[in-house]
Amino acid sequence: MKILLGISGGIAAYKTPELVRLLKKAGHQVRVACTRNALELVSRIALETVSGEPVLFETFSPRTHPGVEHIDLAGWPDVVVIAPATANVIAKLAGGLADDFLTTVLLATPAPVWIAPGMNTHMWEHPATLENVRRLTGRGVRVIGPDSGELACGTSGPGRMSEPSVIVRILEEHFTRPRPLAGRRVLITAGATREHLDPVRFISNPSTGRMGVALARAARELGAEVTLVHGHLEVPVPDGVVAVPAVSAMELHRAVFEWKDRADLLIMTAAVGDYMSASPAAEKMKKEALGATLTLQLVRTPDILAELSQPGNAPSGPGNRPGERRPILVGFAAETAGGDESRLLELARQKLSRKGCDALFANDVSLTGAGFAAETNQGVLLFADGCVVWVPQGTKDQVAVSLLESVVASLLR
Repeated sequence: MKILLGISGGIAAYKTPELVRLLKKAGHQVRVACTRNALELVSRIALETVSGEPVLFETFSPRTHPGVEHIDLAGWPDVVVIAPATANVIAKLAGGLADDFLTTVLLATPAPVWIAPGMNTHMWEHPATLENVRRLTGRGVRVIGPDSGELACGTSGPGRMSEPSVIVRILEEHFTRPRPLAGRRVLITAGATREHLDPVRFISNPSTGRMGVALARAARELGAEVTLVHGHLEVPVPDGVVAVPAVSAMELHRAVFEWKDRADLLIMTAAVGDYMSASPAAEKMKKEALGATLTLQLVRTPDILAELSQPGNAPSGPGNRPGERRPILVGFAAETAGGDESRLLELARQKLSRKGCDALFANDVSLTGAGFAAETNQGVLLFADGCVVWVPQGTKDQVAVSLLESVVASLLR
């Protein structure tokens, strides 16, 4: 694997020759780009000796070959690892700034990016840094660490860059793990639908699409060809995923039925509105004409998951008769069980029975860290054969991987 190591100006930069050595020992090609400040903390000669490549840090240095240096380097790696990633470089990456050689390369690279933060505890825990990290993870950037321990400034706490051996192990585990969805086509719905009352008003819900996007990203990394049919999203669509926008429940219904026959697995994560206006106004309704109260006539939207599960739409499999193929169906249910796991399981069983899908994941949105817009999730995955898998709280990326691995093991063997 071709790895570009980006080094920024944190004290942990002194550990990077060892990181380069371990990566090369594992069989990877390694090139190094760094900031000027990084070279105040680690020897350029040491890095060039262990990597066998020149260290690049000058935006306007004389060209060593035809072409544009930072663009050529940005297209070279299979993965970019920034270690240490200082608060400054994290902020620049989050804001799309490119004011030196390293950040110019980062803005231009199509490769996946991993960061190993390293900084003082107060800098790590500053709301600006935490928000920048959230923005980056929402775009698919992976984070290793930081660890807690004694820091160079004499204090102790979180902010210490993970050890080179740990960084290498995590990268190896990620890129060498099995890809059980290779050759499979996965269709995922995500985000909130909007049911317009008139051109400027609509009924919707608080879904941000984070869980569905996390599933799309995880399915892609597990080897699948992924299509994401989405309503309103507050996070970007992952690279390599086909995006199909759908504003309303009816639009999402049409898109799902258009794409379903191309999928082996369909995961209905979208928060689809249950009701829509019986007669949306063509022009903005004026409140002066409406009066002090407004009565709306709402009608039910299509139950997409239940329709997909109707007889004649059998799951994909070798025993299907012509015309009976459908994807494996996994539903999602946001429930309010008040933290009662037995109640959540019963609600999941009832919904699984009503919907007729092959599996259903239910989360209790009354719990902190499991509701809309949260960075984390947890819940129960229930299969039609009665198998129950409790998924502990983790980031939505972690939960997505757990869910897909369980679905693959049970339904796509």
